[in-house]
Amino acid sequence: MPLQRSSPPRRSRDRALAARTAIIRLIDTYGGVLTERQRALLRLYYQDDLSLGEIAVRFGVTRQAVFDSLRRSVAEMQHLEEHLGVVADRDRLNRQRRDVAARLAALEREVASLAGRGLDLDPLLRALRALREVL
Repeated sequence: MPLQRSSPPRRSRDRALAARTAIIRLIDTYGGVLTERQRALLRLYYQDDLSLGEIAVRFGVTRQAVFDSLRRSVAEMQHLEEHLGVVADRDRLNRQRRDVAARLAALEREVASLAGRGLDLDPLLRALRALREVL
């Protein structure tokens, strides 16, 4: 959980960005089950990029209190994801959708190459394009 600010090496920054993005996705998915205060703290830290100190001043609490609340909120959302798997299911469906779209595009190219041999395959090509666009 990227709660500390520093200037780490590129690989570490990439991992930190990936972790931050994962948490933002959890917030988008499970934020509704958190309290308004938890959502506000998460939004300020992860989406508005305020520091722990800046958030602490706004809420009149210590940096440690903000850190602890963020840590508990993220842990709660991760627990929900472990049990419900909504984000993982969404990712899996998106991968499947991309795979089907790629397969349709390949099939479309193959049919187009057959059409050059004097076959009237325009209706089939239109149907394939329509299917790919629906995805």
